[in-house]
Amino acid sequence: MILNIIFSYNRAVQLDYLIQSILERFKTDSKVVILYHTTGAHKDGYELLKRKYEDKGISFVERKPVFFDSSYIKALNSKKDWKFFKEKNLFNKKSDNFKGLLQKIIRESDCEFVMFNTDDGVFYEDVNIPEEVFTIIRNNPENASYRMYVGENLEGHPSYVEKKDGYYQWDYYSDAEFHHWTFPFSVDATVYHSKGLLKHLEKMVYHNPVTLEENGYHYITRKKLFRIGLSPIHSQLVATKLNRVSVDSLNPTIHIKPEFLNEKFLDGYTLELVIPEFIDNANIVPSEIYLVKGDKKELIYSLDDQGKKVQSLLGIEGAKEQLE
Repeated sequence: MILNIIFSYNRAVQLDYLIQSILERFKTDSKVVILYHTTGAHKDGYELLKRKYEDKGISFVERKPVFFDSSYIKALNSKKDWKFFKEKNLFNKKSDNFKGLLQKIIRESDCEFVMFNTDDGVFYEDVNIPEEVFTIIRNNPENASYRMYVGENLEGHPSYVEKKDGYYQWDYYSDAEFHHWTFPFSVDATVYHSKGLLKHLEKMVYHNPVTLEENGYHYITRKKLFRIGLSPIHSQLVATKLNRVSVDSLNPTIHIKPEFLNEKFLDGYTLELVIPEFIDNANIVPSEIYLVKGDKKELIYSLDDQGKKVQSLLGIEGAKEQLE
């Protein structure tokens, strides 16, 4: 079984849309845990989500403020690690238990495999992971992973990626260029072996999903871990660039305010996105965005020049360009 941990911050209506896509599209056995952080009126949005999914087996775990997260102890191996720890946790009034909580969730789970997702994603294709993929990851717990947001349909699909029976395989370290197929660690739709990944998460310093991916990428590439890349033939997930909620990320978006979306969600509206028919990028600006309540359907966005400009900035590096 796959433990699917979804990171979310002040985007309840977008998280709702992702959950709906998982319930509809994810055919492989999985357990969903929402690891979230929220402020102000957004808290009501998450309480609404808890009630909506209480009979679907979905767990909600909230990050809590802490003065000192003891999970950092195993990760303090250099001056740089200590500096990060003091800035982001020990001397930071806004610090919370994200690192310790994430590792606890994985450690206490009975799931052999784990994956992460972020609340701006959506599964737009059915997910049926071949058994051979699980066997490869099981036999290479610190050296293999399966990524669902890449496939032969994406721009820049490398020629060295080898087509197998129902999946692709490649070496993350065979190319010096920076793109999805040379980025061995991601917090989006990538399946790892739980114990294999946890062993290294414990040795990394990170305080939120953005620094988990950034610091995780540098740690894993330095140690040449997770060399074996696996993916479906056609990508199955896209990130939808509606807005940005983290100050640690500079990714371009179309700036639909989370506060506006939360107000509408609390008023009974849900999100509906029109995903482009042909996907050649792991990050997309939807063609149209609707809010739906019963027979009401409000168009709140239609692809415009600004949206096209944002889409043009989402190249083969995708959301990872700030890590260069």
